Amino acid sequence: MRDRLLRSAGVVYLAVLGVACFGKFAAAQPPAVPAPEGTATAAPKIPELAEAAKVFRSGDYDSALKMLQAAAKKYPELPPPQVVMAGWFAASSQGAMTRGALEQAVTDSPNDPEAYQLLGEMAMRSRQVAEAGLLFEKVAALTSGAKDPASRIASFKQRALGGLAAVAEARRDWVGAQTHLEALLAAEPKNAAALQQLGRMLFMQKKEDLAVEKFREAAKLDEGLAGAEVTMAQLYQQEGDVKNAGKWMLEAIKANPRDAKTRVASAQWSYEIDKLDQAEEQAKAAVQLDPDSFNGQLVRGLVALARKDFKTAQEFYEKAHLQAPGNLTATNHLALALAGQEEESKRRLAVEYAQINARVFPDQVEALATLGWTYYRTNRIDEAEVALRKANSLGRPTPDTLYFLARVMADRGRKEDAKMILESPIMKAPGAYLMRKEAEALLAELSGR
Repeated sequence: MRDRLLRSAGVVYLAVLGVACFGKFAAAQPPAVPAPEGTATAAPKIPELAEAAKVFRSGDYDSALKMLQAAAKKYPELPPPQVVMAGWFAASSQGAMTRGALEQAVTDSPNDPEAYQLLGEMAMRSRQVAEAGLLFEKVAALTSGAKDPASRIASFKQRALGGLAAVAEARRDWVGAQTHLEALLAAEPKNAAALQQLGRMLFMQKKEDLAVEKFREAAKLDEGLAGAEVTMAQLYQQEGDVKNAGKWMLEAIKANPRDAKTRVASAQWSYEIDKLDQAEEQAKAAVQLDPDSFNGQLVRGLVALARKDFKTAQEFYEKAHLQAPGNLTATNHLALALAGQEEESKRRLAVEYAQINARVFPDQVEALATLGWTYYRTNRIDEAEVALRKANSLGRPTPDTLYFLARVMADRGRKEDAKMILESPIMKAPGAYLMRKEAEALLAELSGR
């Protein structure tokens, strides 16, 4: 439960802010010239930044920093030079350099809130709640004490409130989170993500009517958000209240029968409670209503994968992969769909997709687990065990990961090890996963049942 709250807090916090971890600075790859956060100064009007970006791209970081330091003297509205460098490092996927630049920014510009804020965001992403809370409090103190602050500085007051709300949620302090969100909304009344998060905090306080009201306000402001009924169903499902989740999901379909997003949510919910016929019906409706829906393709493929209809799963995951080649889930499940088939050529292709995913997402359990399974399906048992053990070592193994590893152990004659894996609490937890029936059958076989 705590891990889920931390993940939710971190994700929703970024949505509330409406920015990625490094906002405009990390948006381009390779690093582009940034526009100062919260200012009207456009990047092309600051040629010094363009030149610094070119030098950065060449790998001469020291010279790029010196150029940024000179630009900062000429343009006081710019963020601290090390903050700009951190954004460029982030865009180049250089995590250690990113953090180092932000730490130096705190030393060089101790009264500027931006580096503290970004470090706080990083801490939330890493579930370091205590550290994040202290950093956001520092930002709040700096912004509240600033006299006639520039717009860039003033914007961090709202960002700090969003961060503090996320910290409070992670600590299950629903009232505290509500207070921070209400303060944020007082300045930004049309912040849809903040409204939705406020609704969640009201829900956690058993204030259902008020929560629904906020969810409806949020959905009106942002059509990309789920409807109020869907959100209520999802929250009840998270709390383990399947009855109320079902009630609200039916209300969602009644309210928006031709909304593809609602059908996707219903299909996902049906899958999670192991009602595959219902899930398939809703998934089919979703792709019929919106054939180009990325999430529709994903959930339609998921239901097919759960039914071991690998060719249908391949069809829909290929469509999703074409829409978003860098999406972890689309590529990962496409590899699983290919690995499940008998043609050797498809199994080899599964390995290729899984290898790409594992290179792009080397710290993701799902990517490494799928790589291990594709190796297993192509009789590369040693490599399969290495990949699966690495996935398991990351500390957050999924039930599917554990099944894959147990299957390898069993095939290698290490039946007691396999049985121990299959009897772990993770395997017995409620909730759907793709290989549940296979895991139960293997455990029965190993137990002599």
